[in-house]
Amino acid sequence: MQLQDWIRRNGYNYRSFAKEIGVSFRNVEKWSRGETLPRFNKAKIIFDFTNNEVNGHDFYEKQIQRHQTEI
Repeated sequence: MQLQDWIRRNGYNYRSFAKEIGVSFRNVEKWSRGETLPRFNKAKIIFDFTNNEVNGHDFYEKQIQRHQTEI
């Protein structure tokens, strides 16, 4: 599941989710849009917090989609 979908489905917004996992709002926004990937330690926090409903593949999938639209 994409991070942005998980956030919406679980009643969060980028700011509240960022606060819950201890990162900046801007990082969550960038990760959700596929602009950047979270570092391993932050990704692990996301996976644990979402009970692995969001996983590493979801981040790479978003990046691939983003790059394909730029071509």
